[in-house]
Amino acid sequence: MANDAILDTKEVAKLLKVSTRTITKLAERGELSGFKVGDLWRFQRSDVEAFIASQKRKRQQGEHEP
Repeated sequence: MANDAILDTKEVAKLLKVSTRTITKLAERGELSGFKVGDLWRFQRSDVEAFIASQKRKRQQGEHEP
């Protein structure tokens, strides 16, 4: 269950070393899966880890293209 811990915007931003605004933008665009509780974004740790993995795959695929 630790993998599905609920994180707030600040915690995700700290984990990814970006601003909270960047996390909010990613969530609003649907690039980072999350949900709102009132006006506040929340994220499952497993979704954040999946986002990281998808970004790694995109980068690796980009390196193999001519």
